[in-house]
Amino acid sequence: MKLLNWFVNLIPEQYRVAVAIKKVSYSVGKLAAGLITAKLVTNGKLTADQVTQIQAGITTGVAATLTFIQDWAKMKWPNATWL
Repeated sequence: MKLLNWFVNLIPEQYRVAVAIKKVSYSVGKLAAGLITAKLVTNGKLTADQVTQIQAGITTGVAATLTFIQDWAKMKWPNATWL
């Protein structure tokens, strides 16, 4: 346990928060993509190939949107070290 605490303390607090926010946001985006395509698949409107294409497209769109929001927030609050 001491080794893990020592390792965690090597990483700056601001970096840990920023990485956690990004990972949670990307996971939410992937979940949304999965739910949307699952709804379309259960209706029988998509093939398996279309499902993967739509999931990739939605995930990329969500990731781009989150990156845009983060860049905007960095410009709006330049002194916030956790962004």
